[in-house]
Amino acid sequence: MNGTGAADAARAPRAGRWRRSWPWLCAAVLAAIALFAPVLANDVPLCARVDGRWSFPAVEELVGRAPPGPGDLGWKQWHSQLPESSPDFAVFPPWSYGPTETDPQRMRAGPSLQHPLGNDDTGRDVLARLLRGARATVGISLCGVLLAAIVGTLLGALAGLRRGFADAVVMRLVEVFLCFPVLLMLLAVSACFGRSSLAVVAAFAATMWPSFARIVRGELLSLREREFVQVARHLGIGSRRLFTHHLLPQLKGQIGVVAAFCTAHAIIAESTLSFLGIGAGVQGGSWGGVLAQGKANAHLWVWHLWLFPGIAIVGTVMLCHVLADRLRPRE
Repeated sequence: MNGTGAADAARAPRAGRWRRSWPWLCAAVLAAIALFAPVLANDVPLCARVDGRWSFPAVEELVGRAPPGPGDLGWKQWHSQLPESSPDFAVFPPWSYGPTETDPQRMRAGPSLQHPLGNDDTGRDVLARLLRGARATVGISLCGVLLAAIVGTLLGALAGLRRGFADAVVMRLVEVFLCFPVLLMLLAVSACFGRSSLAVVAAFAATMWPSFARIVRGELLSLREREFVQVARHLGIGSRRLFTHHLLPQLKGQIGVVAAFCTAHAIIAESTLSFLGIGAGVQGGSWGGVLAQGKANAHLWVWHLWLFPGIAIVGTVMLCHVLADRLRPRE
């Protein structure tokens, strides 16, 4: 084998590993952005020293609100007025623009080196809004799907393993909850509870747990007749241990596929609700809210306000479908 053939043979396994791993890498990056958005894009510092006292405003915003700047000044304004000899200082996030920071001179400005995705109709940086919007769109969707997966898996296991009365009750509940479309449930929740993130998460869980329950029940009805299950029962292994140690590992692929499709559905539903201006993520800069701004300014040829949030939504939904295909059990 010549040198070129050997090099191609060496590159082939690396290319194969990359094709297999890139969806998981993208999903991990997106989840990290949704979780740590305030420390990635913010106009308040990651850490600051003010009059000898240490402060971590962006980190505090992960779990609440960032403290106000010293005196009556904003953090950036205070930082710009510090003398060179001052012991006080501030370290800002990698992208030092906040989702509510406005620049009147750049209203509807297109992409530039300073603002790669441009600015919106009030001068806010679109990249900062999309990074922080991931926390609202992706974060709420993932929380709702996770809760639905837990509830649906437990109820599906109860129905599939116990059968009888428990099976009948769970299946009747599934039929009842399947009558409520996700978007209709979200509209009802918004009408009753306003822009409550917890209410939206509960609505996602209430409408999506039947999908998990049905797939888990169906798979368990098949698995419970397998020889290894019969042997485990004869050895005295209880139903709880049998499910957690022997049956649940067999269901990881099926549950993962349902979770990926439900996440895609939840992202579309949350974006739709925010696009209509009634979602929980409107105040958090949801991608649907940015897309609504693009629609309102489309007649002014402000193309970047609808293009980039549209790419974010479509790209994330496509990523969920790719992950579902990768998680699908192979024969």
